[in-house]
Amino acid sequence: MKALVRAVILVVVTAFAISCAFAQEDAPRQIADRSAAAPVLPDFAPARQNAFIKAATPQLLPEPHKFFDRQQLLALYVHTGVRVGDTIKTCRELAHGGVEEWIPTQSCAGIAAWQAGSVGLALGIGYLFHRHGNHRLERITPWVGTSASAAGWTKSVFNIH
Repeated sequence: MKALVRAVILVVVTAFAISCAFAQEDAPRQIADRSAAAPVLPDFAPARQNAFIKAATPQLLPEPHKFFDRQQLLALYVHTGVRVGDTIKTCRELAHGGVEEWIPTQSCAGIAAWQAGSVGLALGIGYLFHRHGNHRLERITPWVGTSASAAGWTKSVFNIH
């Protein structure tokens, strides 16, 4: 019963974290915010229609962010923690005669290497999304890996065949 409660809590926390990732608002910002120090132009019509003045006004750009910001680090820590928990449970099962069906190795070292590689793979895919401007996919990627590992951990805990 305790394992079921822990699994439900894990699913709720993961769902909450994913909803927080979707709630991030891509708010535009101005290049230079000089509204207080901006000179006041005389109020005459030709200056407002001048193409040079229109071209010189700051444009709205999406707010840039670093790849390893707080949200990404939280996702990475949760992903790594769930992977470590899955690795420990899987190695314990293998030591007691269990068989791992989803991973092509049956040794604890192979399982640990597989899990570490999957964390690196999720991080690399997220970085590619970041570089190409797909920031929503960048935020989702570690949570997809976390849910896959949580499914493996759940399978190990409840011996689902």
